[in-house]
Amino acid sequence: MVVRISCPNLTLEGDMVLKLFDRRFATQLREDDNIRPWTPEIERAYHQFVNDGGASRFIADLNNDDDTAQQGETWNSSQDETYLYDTVSDLYQTEIEVYDALEDMQGDDIPQLLAYVIIPGVKLTEKEPERRYIGVSGILLQYVEGFPLTNLADHTPREAWQSICEKAIQILHRMSDHGILNEDVKTRSFIVRKEGSAEGGYKVFMIDFAVCNFRKDYADDAEWNEEKAIQDEEGAVGLFMQARLKGGFVFRPSGRYKKSAQCVE
Repeated sequence: MVVRISCPNLTLEGDMVLKLFDRRFATQLREDDNIRPWTPEIERAYHQFVNDGGASRFIADLNNDDDTAQQGETWNSSQDETYLYDTVSDLYQTEIEVYDALEDMQGDDIPQLLAYVIIPGVKLTEKEPERRYIGVSGILLQYVEGFPLTNLADHTPREAWQSICEKAIQILHRMSDHGILNEDVKTRSFIVRKEGSAEGGYKVFMIDFAVCNFRKDYADDAEWNEEKAIQDEEGAVGLFMQARLKGGFVFRPSGRYKKSAQCVE
């Protein structure tokens, strides 16, 4: 969401983006995992579950017992909320780790990370619940005004399409050079802004990094290269935009990562 802040002491002035990782309104996660919509009654029961120590025990089971993680259909609402809390917490940690890894790209290829945010939860039971399970984590980001790459044809002349799409793909290459593998590349995650000082008159930014992996988590270069080739991040942008723009953009694969013969078969 876009928020307007006036805090001169922290040099925060103007419009910014507040991105919250809030399990209560994680609509897509709830749909994907067939979890009931949030209600105040569910929240009250969840607070009691937290107070009774159920949340901490359940998270320990989720992270250490495969059987527990596979029994989602049998969970009650409080266990569902705990699972969602654990999931959005992981997404938040991944997002801030990516921003840290891409510090030198902030303000240029990706928005500037301005602050980490924690919004305390509201007490709904007699006993104060453990704050970390109730509060909402988030990040405050530079606001980039523009339009999604998906809608490129509606906002720019045809002669600019090739350059703009290539800029988006170059951002993915620079992220790869920083050891990032993005498993959720979407053209809507690129913002195009008209900017006279930029090459070609348009600047491209990328957002949304909660579903990423890191080079350090792979055993060796061979495994990393294999995963990068399978994910084909540049193809997720290039092939989609090539089809969407119907001749206005030609995708030229870089060949930076190649699948092994076993995967090709």
